[in-house]
Amino acid sequence: MIAAAIVTIGFSACTAKESKEVEVLNTYVDSVENLTPVYTTEYWTVIDNGYQERLALAEKDYAALDAEAKTRADASKARYEALKARYEQNIKDAQAAANPAPGSPNFRKVLRDRLFGEGKIGDDMQFAFVTGDNILGIYQNFVDVVADNRNSYTREDWDEINVLYEALDTRKNAVEKDLKSSDNLKIAGLKIKYASIAATNRGGTKVKENEDSKQ
Repeated sequence: MIAAAIVTIGFSACTAKESKEVEVLNTYVDSVENLTPVYTTEYWTVIDNGYQERLALAEKDYAALDAEAKTRADASKARYEALKARYEQNIKDAQAAANPAPGSPNFRKVLRDRLFGEGKIGDDMQFAFVTGDNILGIYQNFVDVVADNRNSYTREDWDEINVLYEALDTRKNAVEKDLKSSDNLKIAGLKIKYASIAATNRGGTKVKENEDSKQ
């Protein structure tokens, strides 16, 4: 998509004559500024790779340029650096919002949303949405999410996860009379899996943090 947009704008700007490498660089920066921004590392990497390739070619012609052309080239490079700074800051902000640091206002909410679904668990820690009919799926999602992210959790993450897990277990006791026997057996298996993951990774996190603090 990025390439298509840039090629389209580039051809419209340079149809009258064959572009020199510096003109190609200028057109590329113009094109990037007109793209709808997507603030992800992957998207920016594509843009920056294209810029670096064109910049390397343009630098070979730079010494032979007249003063006006050099001014335009320098202006393009300055505009690109400003664009780069904006992208990098917005990417950083997006990543911070998606993965808030432990102790930040969004830390617990993000973790709870991933484990139980958007907005299911609030500050009141109510589990009324968990019933005998859906509890197996909730346990399955909980354990799957923990398994997928176990290597990235901090000690604070694990403390919060353990609190949520114990609350889910308490809710299970309340709805157990409505559980199918087959679901109860599957939940028992998931509980064993979670206990194994938590025992291995939660302890490992504390050891690593103690080593980091000593260093």
